Amino acid sequence: MASYVIVGAGIIGAAIAERLASQGETVLIVDGGLPGATAASFGWINASYNLNEAHFRLREAGLRAWHETADRLALELAWPGCLTWGEDIDAQARALKALGYPVERLSPRDVAALEPALAPLSQDALRFSAEGVAEAPRVAKALIKAACAAGAQRLLGQRVVSVLADDGRAIGVETDAGLIFGDHTVLATGTGTPALLAPLGIDLPMKHSPADMVITRATTPMLAHILATPEREIRQDAKGHFWVPSTPKHQEISGQEEAFDLDAVAGASLTALATYLPGAKPAWETVLRGHRPMPKDGLPVVGPTGVEGLYVATLHSGVTLAAVVGDLVAKDLREAGPGPDLLRPYRLSRFSQVEEPRVQEAKQDLPGPFVR
Repeated sequence: MASYVIVGAGIIGAAIAERLASQGETVLIVDGGLPGATAASFGWINASYNLNEAHFRLREAGLRAWHETADRLALELAWPGCLTWGEDIDAQARALKALGYPVERLSPRDVAALEPALAPLSQDALRFSAEGVAEAPRVAKALIKAACAAGAQRLLGQRVVSVLADDGRAIGVETDAGLIFGDHTVLATGTGTPALLAPLGIDLPMKHSPADMVITRATTPMLAHILATPEREIRQDAKGHFWVPSTPKHQEISGQEEAFDLDAVAGASLTALATYLPGAKPAWETVLRGHRPMPKDGLPVVGPTGVEGLYVATLHSGVTLAAVVGDLVAKDLREAGPGPDLLRPYRLSRFSQVEEPRVQEAKQDLPGPFVR
């Protein structure tokens, strides 16, 4: 039986670990304990945002995989659907309908009936009934719990500082407290991935993509759907908190980060909230600072690295894609061949030329399945 070291315990690493452990594999999750992109995620599960047809098909499979995963593990997900409007809804509706995605066109009166607290619209809107929400930190914890129940082990509070390689093969990782060995190493380390790959001569170009999330104090339930407004997304959770990204068009690639100004960040989100929901006047409660793991072209990077035994899963829209990526990565790692069709467009080889890896020599011998 092969052993798998999963580096990273965000929603992607958690999903991969759960699928491997549930299939009887020997799994160790190395969790640095620091909040990453999962902690600041908006939580929207969708395929209405996509960059091309292959990306749509992967995201569509992501929705199906979440239903299957929720049923299998009794996860609490919500499926309120999404409302959107703006200049491009005609083209968006045509494109999504051509792909077979459920799209409903609503008049302003229809929208008002569904969302009476929403400021009146002056144009039609689209409703995507299939879309949902996963509270990402809670779901990631549930996936890790399920992985451990299936036999996975978890090392908490150990930061991985490098990948160990010997004779062109990855043999584990070095943490700030010692060495961990495994037959396969999977980097689900978000924005930290390029720094771990670089010493091996592997380039993963990433787009700098800051994303702050503003969460308000709980208030009376006012909003049933996710809103994808022309400015930014808005949703209200089951406890009454509004979630409003500070970055306009949160799903898209964004690059520049200005000096952090707490009042400006919170104020921009609260202004947007008041614009679309005039009756909502809660103060902000939490601002989450996040950086999305956004490969340069905006598409996922999932697959082998060119160094035997070393695999990478770095992507934006981790909430939408975690369940399907967990399934696909487990198959990719366990089965010979070119890998699942859905992953083929997302290999690291589209960016990198792999050089001869530099070897990190073992510094100590320790007993156990993941250490020597």
